[in-house]
Amino acid sequence: MSFKKIKTEIMVALAKGICHLPLPFQMMLGRGLGHLFSRLPNKRKQIAQTNLKHCFPALEPQAIKKLLHTNLLATGQGVTEMMAALWAKDNQMNNRFQIKGMDVLTQALQDGQGVLLMSCHTTSIEWGIRGLNAALKAADLPIGHMLARANNNKILEAHYIKARKAFVEKVIDKKDIRSLIKSIKSGHGVYYAPDQNFSYQCEFIPFFGQTAATAVGPAKLAHSGKLKVIPWFCFRTGPCAWQIEICPELPSMGSANFTQALTEMNQLFESKISQYPEQYLWVHRRFKNQPEGVEGIY
Repeated sequence: MSFKKIKTEIMVALAKGICHLPLPFQMMLGRGLGHLFSRLPNKRKQIAQTNLKHCFPALEPQAIKKLLHTNLLATGQGVTEMMAALWAKDNQMNNRFQIKGMDVLTQALQDGQGVLLMSCHTTSIEWGIRGLNAALKAADLPIGHMLARANNNKILEAHYIKARKAFVEKVIDKKDIRSLIKSIKSGHGVYYAPDQNFSYQCEFIPFFGQTAATAVGPAKLAHSGKLKVIPWFCFRTGPCAWQIEICPELPSMGSANFTQALTEMNQLFESKISQYPEQYLWVHRRFKNQPEGVEGIY
């Protein structure tokens, strides 16, 4: 057995052990991890600080510093939320989620049409997927499948797939468009978060005033496959409480004007993130790729 496998198995066993603790204690551990992130110099902290300074230029340096600290706390809790999504017991989810706009998704699924469930990378996204799927299952509706990028650690990825299949039924590789469409055509929603930096098949669309390489995929899929795109978001509303909001279909998504569709998508992401700016994944290099001749911010 390789050292990598031993190390991975120990990490997974530790994570599973933590997930047997009461949920409030799990979340407290996550905030403690975030507090550690905020105190120690690290690359992700620098990336988050750069993003916040450029995306919120009107904020004073002290306000940026405070927002950075709360963002790193939220990011730390996001780690334990992801662990809980993968390995926590079902009873730990009871009465933790408030869901708004469920009628929008119910109507689409009852019509027998699957949908593209589009969101952005809030720190609670995977925990929100499990929470929303639990609500769909309780309503006797098809649960959503999940589009995800494979982890580079194949041993860890095997654990992820096994855990995710318990609450999403099917995990689809982000490049497997055929399987994505098949899931939607069979009446399921597919969770898709297209808000990270892209180096191919993208357009440069404004996001918080910055030029962002934005995936054309959602607009192409909606147009060519005539798919419904329903945005949804999950944000933490208390130490151990979350709100899921399901929004109406975007008006321009599905049209041939991809630029307009992607602009509306980014504007929607901005408006929702602005309500809880500390809960977005600012540690990601969202603005890494730029048009030729444009200097990067990192």
